[in-house]
Amino acid sequence: MIVSKPARDWGICFMLKSYLRYRQFLFLWTGIVLAIYAFLQYLYWYPLESIGYTALIVLTLLVLISALDYRRYRRRLRQLDSLTEAWISLEREMPDTRDPLEQCYQQLILKQRAILTEEKEKQNAAQKQREELVTMWMHQIKLPLASLSLILESLEPEDTISASHLNEMKLALMRTEQYAQTALKAIQIENLKEDLILEPCDLGELCAEVIRKQALPFILKKLQLNFTPFHQTIVTDRKWLGFILEQLLSNALKYTDAGTISVTFLCDPTPHLIIADTGRGIAAADQARLFERGYTGYNGHHDFKASGIGLYLCRKTADSLNIKLHLESEKEKGTQVHLIFPSPDLFFYR
Repeated sequence: MIVSKPARDWGICFMLKSYLRYRQFLFLWTGIVLAIYAFLQYLYWYPLESIGYTALIVLTLLVLISALDYRRYRRRLRQLDSLTEAWISLEREMPDTRDPLEQCYQQLILKQRAILTEEKEKQNAAQKQREELVTMWMHQIKLPLASLSLILESLEPEDTISASHLNEMKLALMRTEQYAQTALKAIQIENLKEDLILEPCDLGELCAEVIRKQALPFILKKLQLNFTPFHQTIVTDRKWLGFILEQLLSNALKYTDAGTISVTFLCDPTPHLIIADTGRGIAAADQARLFERGYTGYNGHHDFKASGIGLYLCRKTADSLNIKLHLESEKEKGTQVHLIFPSPDLFFYR
């Protein structure tokens, strides 16, 4: 049964006026036909009584038929009014009709209802994702803030900040900025296609810029960087491609405790960028689901900072930029992420 607001009290006068407007063409046509009939009968010298009786019979039948039609009209109007706030069982509660025009109207209403339902479900899903994102961000942001708080608490008023403490504070601030940036991108990605600005971009310069931003974790973890500067112009959105590179490099730094991180560009057989590390690696069972939203895998279960959102955003952004992401990994040996760019025809070579 539909849950809806009570039907409105239309009032008899309003209902009658509404019905007369609804059937005004019928009444007008009946009046014109009667007038023509009376005029023709009068021209042929028919008695006025005969003309009057005929008109009275026709009007009486019209009133009776209109009374029955009015009851049907009032019932349908109230039934439709009861559906104005209904959101379920709309198809079952629609008034029965054999009128093709009304059937078309009902189909249009049901179609609009389906579209509105779908949009409402999308909005609810987006709202749920935003709530999950805010919750995730609040949990992530606690760690760098707690680190800053511990460093400050360990300092005496007369102490000077050592280089190690300063680096740790910088690292905590950098992580805070990264978490905030990830949360912002997760919100913006809902309308990613409207935000894209495709223009020529030097991939080598962008890689160097991203590596410079991550210099501090390299220094603190004493990791070796293997990167040969190169110049390759591609057509892409610089901001969003930079976001992908930052996420992938950040993940490589997070799960590499010793060894080397490499950033390599190759043109054969197709243009692609490889970000490789010698870190913990990823279990084969986790690799298939690693780009799913919220999936953290084995490493994520042992790293409370993992949220399972970064790689999901990378895959979604890469799909919009027509970039294929391919991951290869072996447990305890390291991981390689390949960014395979579009056909060489879309590249501007220097």
